[in-house]
Amino acid sequence: MLAACAEIILVGMAIIAPSQGVDRAADTLIAERAHDILVSRCLRCHGGVREQAGLNLAWRDRALQTRPKGPPAIIPGNAAASALLMRVLHDDPELRMPAEAPALSADEVATLRAWVDAGAVYPVLWSLRPIEEQMPAAGPELLWNTHGIDRAVSLRLASAGIPLPPEAAPESLVRRAALDITGLPPDPALVSAYVADPSPAQWDHTVDALLASPAFGERWARIWLDLARYADTKGYEKDARRDVWRFRDWLIDAWNSDMPYDQFTERVLAGDLLPGATENDRIATTFHRLTLTNDEGGTDNEEFRVAAVMDRSVTTWLAWMGTSMQCVQCHAHPYDTIDHRDYYAALAFFNQTADADRDDDSPLLHVAWERGTTTVPVMQELPVSAQRETHVFTRGNWRALGDVVAPSTPACFPPHGARRSDRLGLAKWIMDPANPRAARVEANRIWETIFGRGLVETLEDFGEAGARPSDVTLLDFVASRLQKLGWSRKALIGEIIKSRTYRMSAQPSDAALRIDPDNRMMSRAPRFRLEAEAIRDQSLAVAGILDRSMHGPPVFPHQPDGTWMVVYSGDGWTTSEGGDRYRRAIYTFWRRSSPHPSLMNFDAVSRETCTVRRIRTNTPLAALAAMNDPTFVEAAAAFAQRAIDATPGASDTERARWMLSAALVRTPRHEECARLAQLAAGERAVGTATAQPSSEISVWSAVAATIMNLDEFLSRT
Repeated sequence: MLAACAEIILVGMAIIAPSQGVDRAADTLIAERAHDILVSRCLRCHGGVREQAGLNLAWRDRALQTRPKGPPAIIPGNAAASALLMRVLHDDPELRMPAEAPALSADEVATLRAWVDAGAVYPVLWSLRPIEEQMPAAGPELLWNTHGIDRAVSLRLASAGIPLPPEAAPESLVRRAALDITGLPPDPALVSAYVADPSPAQWDHTVDALLASPAFGERWARIWLDLARYADTKGYEKDARRDVWRFRDWLIDAWNSDMPYDQFTERVLAGDLLPGATENDRIATTFHRLTLTNDEGGTDNEEFRVAAVMDRSVTTWLAWMGTSMQCVQCHAHPYDTIDHRDYYAALAFFNQTADADRDDDSPLLHVAWERGTTTVPVMQELPVSAQRETHVFTRGNWRALGDVVAPSTPACFPPHGARRSDRLGLAKWIMDPANPRAARVEANRIWETIFGRGLVETLEDFGEAGARPSDVTLLDFVASRLQKLGWSRKALIGEIIKSRTYRMSAQPSDAALRIDPDNRMMSRAPRFRLEAEAIRDQSLAVAGILDRSMHGPPVFPHQPDGTWMVVYSGDGWTTSEGGDRYRRAIYTFWRRSSPHPSLMNFDAVSRETCTVRRIRTNTPLAALAAMNDPTFVEAAAAFAQRAIDATPGASDTERARWMLSAALVRTPRHEECARLAQLAAGERAVGTATAQPSSEISVWSAVAATIMNLDEFLSRT
């Protein structure tokens, strides 16, 4: 601590004395450390929400203001006279700051003193700085040199004294890539081809084949369905049905066709405003018609129209900019320099659409398909003569109208400039290369989807209170690649998965466990449980009963009777027949007030609001669902029948070997096969003892269920 304190004081002395030269890197480091202290220790009481004693330390100009009582909190260049330093060093515990909290450490005090004496410059937030591609050049022979990602990761590991991990086994690699890219286990022919030739060229071919699969779009669209708060019902207590599945199909196709992210953004936010807007452009705007709609009697349509507009603005800032805006509805942002007025100026972009919380969900687009015509709610701009004024709401109350505001973006971001002041103008501003946040947010989301944790762990918050990047250089490299690849997300996914970093073994070395226990430095391949949809889809695929039909209205796989308790109508869940019962989970009917319970047990969300990331949990309900849910029971029985058909006349050990290989996509160990053979023998013995001999289907269904409940089967390894 003393050494760090001395370092900061010495740096502060260097900053005070211009004749000694200014170390800009050290200056920036001190400013960032000081600002982190303000965010973590001061802004709770002296930020955008609570300006106790009239002090707001979130904005520099406000922190320098003369206050009604006492001198300014900060006097740049004079820490000794600044009230901030006086109060954090006060002898009286009643007057010392922070109040009712531990005192600042010597390091923290020294940092604040050096920062104030150096001019108290507030640093530009890391996520708002221009993206810089400063990857290390090719290094010594011990480093991976083929790709920027590999150079960054290998150099970091070497610097930490962690040996570079070996590659995973070929079979495991193909399974990993198939689950990451398509959400399904790999085709056996693809596995065999790579096992026979585990060369870099063959790996590239394997990845390209998976990216070309239609299953790619179904897997990656799921993420944006959470962001879009996609559901087949309107929400609130009545939660009536609505036809919005055409948007889900559009989203799948957008991923499969590799629609560039900038074009995707323009179509989703403002497809109806594009010159010559097509039917698909308008369907894309259903993204923001997926807000909750209240059909209940006696409700105020304008109140819920305003609620929908607020949700559209909040969702846009959260999904594209990693910015939480909800609290700014009532007051300034607690940590970021976003004022109360900024919230309503940003909301104004979305306040000119024709929808108004009507029962019929209008405006609607009539779309033809093979079974007739369906309708889908879409965005539609009001004519100029009918456009609304947007007001600031005092304390967030929609009835307490304050000043009129025009559409604009918060001052802490790059200026909106002379762009058009509608949704299309906002979309173009978001995707402008001068706005670095959008590229970082999407690149980080892709990284999190592949590796289980983002380079910025808080996908929902790239602001002051969010987590800092574990490797900002690597994040900027990935973000810059997204831009340079013409905003092709499929190409970026391919580059990441073709890297040597991706192909690491998940088995940690002793040094990795000691130095990098949480795998923040990527010292081994991450291992984590699959998402809800992939768990179900993989089980059906391994069982051989997955119906891979694409598109169309939602389906109704089995769920327990009585799950739906609809008080407004006789609406009920009628289980689908035939192949629809076994289609991919992305096509399952999604009721906001009662999502499919099996999916919820594996951390799916209700989709009432935008969800940026699902938080993984580990509860007994998940294990019980995987063992007893009818879908998994049926899958186990089908897998057992498939194994019996594939191994006629085989011994129990040989059949167990086939099942393990088919499910886990690797060569089973002898002891694993022997234990499963013992399980099969035990199942037969139980039947014999009870004078109710077990059928071979029931015996091997028990074995199949055991395999399908293995951690290795339920995990991406």
